[in-house]
Amino acid sequence: MKQPTSARAPILVLLVGLIIGLLLAEEFKAPISVLLSVALIGGMIALYFARHPNLQCGWALCYVLSAVSCFWAYGIIRLPTMPSPHNQALPAREAQLSIEIERIMYPGQAYNNPSGLARVLTAPPLSRINPGDHIYFRLKIPEDLASKDRDNSHIQSGLQLTTTGVLTPILTDDSTAKNPEFEIYLTTLGIHYRFDRTESLEIIRTPPVFAQFCANMNQRFQQTLHLGAPEQSDLVNVYIAMLLGRRLELTDDQTQRYQMTGTMHFFAISGLHIGVIAAVIAQFLLLIRIPYILRPWIGLPLLYLYVEITGSSPSALRAFLMTAFFWLSFAFQRQRSPFAALIGSAVLVLAIDPIQLRSIGFQLSYTVVASILLFGLPLYNCLTSRLQPYRWRPEEDWNPRERITVWLVDKLLLLFAISFSAWLASTPLSAALFECIIPGAILLNMLLVNLVALVITSGVISLVSASLFVPELSEFINHSAWAVIHLMDLAVIHCAQLPGTSLPSVGFSPILSYAILGNYYVLLLWLHRHPQRLNSNALWLPPLLIISTIAAVYLILR
Repeated sequence: MKQPTSARAPILVLLVGLIIGLLLAEEFKAPISVLLSVALIGGMIALYFARHPNLQCGWALCYVLSAVSCFWAYGIIRLPTMPSPHNQALPAREAQLSIEIERIMYPGQAYNNPSGLARVLTAPPLSRINPGDHIYFRLKIPEDLASKDRDNSHIQSGLQLTTTGVLTPILTDDSTAKNPEFEIYLTTLGIHYRFDRTESLEIIRTPPVFAQFCANMNQRFQQTLHLGAPEQSDLVNVYIAMLLGRRLELTDDQTQRYQMTGTMHFFAISGLHIGVIAAVIAQFLLLIRIPYILRPWIGLPLLYLYVEITGSSPSALRAFLMTAFFWLSFAFQRQRSPFAALIGSAVLVLAIDPIQLRSIGFQLSYTVVASILLFGLPLYNCLTSRLQPYRWRPEEDWNPRERITVWLVDKLLLLFAISFSAWLASTPLSAALFECIIPGAILLNMLLVNLVALVITSGVISLVSASLFVPELSEFINHSAWAVIHLMDLAVIHCAQLPGTSLPSVGFSPILSYAILGNYYVLLLWLHRHPQRLNSNALWLPPLLIISTIAAVYLILR
């Protein structure tokens, strides 16, 4: 007899309680002592119910109640407080702040104005900001300091400095904002002030040795990826942006094309990049015959080093954590479950940084990967069982031509299943948050995902070759990667010119998109409770729900 889903996946129930608790903490400030008492009582009742198989529903309810209460209290403690409307309404004012740089977003090397995110160390009493708050900064490097370090390599994570600048509140409803999408993105990270127009800069503490090492390696990687390239090559810009996550290297035309076709995610260091590099590392460790128990302990530090070198973006850290959960299951010889690894990494990310719940990147990455695991892979299995050529004959009777045909059909079905499931999960969020629907992304992602994986693999081999003092091999591989990137550019250019590639969806409500996705995943979990339904026509109910709802809303709002 199969146990209910809640009994088989306690970590999923924990994630649900965590999300509900954090959402309640944003809106309501309840007494922490009361919440912890409710969490304790609910946990004790859940333990009692867990001993009785017939009371699994009660166990799940008490478990959720305990988790919600616990994380409600946790969210009240950890989530940043919203600035008062009075402070937000005040005009910009000059302030002297001591800050610690946490993340460089736009190096700005050519203009000596690096920018990123920082934590406030000290602030004047009347500056409207408190120590521990986070800000978005843009520094103006003094000429004497810029002349000594033209690459701004000293501006790194971990650097502490004191500077005088202008503190400006970030208003999401400001019609005069130059980049309103970026302003909204900052507020989702709990950042409500911009600090720029700096006049002086005094370094308090230099970055740690590891941060300096990662910054130097980033510079060396850029030089390696430039080997053999002509001056001002657009292909090299795409190459660097894809390997190192430096999207500002793209031209305006390239950025517009990739955004219109729904392929801009290839330039964010995320699951695809981490997955490909993890596979390369795993194959290398297999080649040198490292025992499988030791492979995670060798591979994960190398993978984390790449994350730090590329800027340690939230999407890269999320992908690394999911990979770490999966790899460590090898070391402990546990049953490998990608979905459990996904849920575990989500719980860990939200526990470390609760503000990530409001991050668009967090929502997109986890909804897409969950859709691939819960719908994409079952869809692939369903399609192969029905559409695989020569399936009525034993495999040993296939000739070479038939084997090649089966292999090609299998790869096409896998690409379609992954691309279609990713598009299903991302479309409701894209319609609400970015006000666009991109039907052409399904086929284009099918075409580009293998090409991008090939470019990433080539880039890794190029970087390793240069590190082993074989620049000739690195230059040859770079030229091969640029040829692949040229094909990608041609495909994106032609796709962007097709009618209906991108459709506007102005007025699509975020609440509606979350409701659609919620019903989508509830339906998928219901199907997974009865595996026989995954290979039947019932599998098409989840995509039908999303497509029909979005089409109806689009026609109404049009």
